[in-house]
Amino acid sequence: MWRTAEVLTAEDVLARSVAAADQAMREAAVLRRPAREPSAEDVRRVMLFAKSGEASPELQALQRRIAGGYLSWRQVLSGEAADDPGVRAAFEKDRERLAALCRGEEPRVAPPRPKRRDDDEPMSFTEDAW
Repeated sequence: MWRTAEVLTAEDVLARSVAAADQAMREAAVLRRPAREPSAEDVRRVMLFAKSGEASPELQALQRRIAGGYLSWRQVLSGEAADDPGVRAAFEKDRERLAALCRGEEPRVAPPRPKRRDDDEPMSFTEDAW
């Protein structure tokens, strides 16, 4: 037999190490999953916040990607898309706010400012305005 006792021992150590690494990966995957699936209401709150001016540019960029069909909010909030760099960047910036939204807090969204109409007159004039 060409395999020496040292080679057999090394193969055994390697096999046990691979099995332990596989087990650790399975355990990590379980821990990474959220306690519950995001509800439709969670998704609604997160979408509303992501479309607001209070969201980080990273979260707004993620919202645009989701609107384009590249991902879904369910994938993002359930952790399925956790390896995506855009998802990670958005969560780094807005993690606390997103967690609060998924706990049921309503997003604080500032009302949009009314658009100025052409017939709106300025309320005061200064000399340099002429």
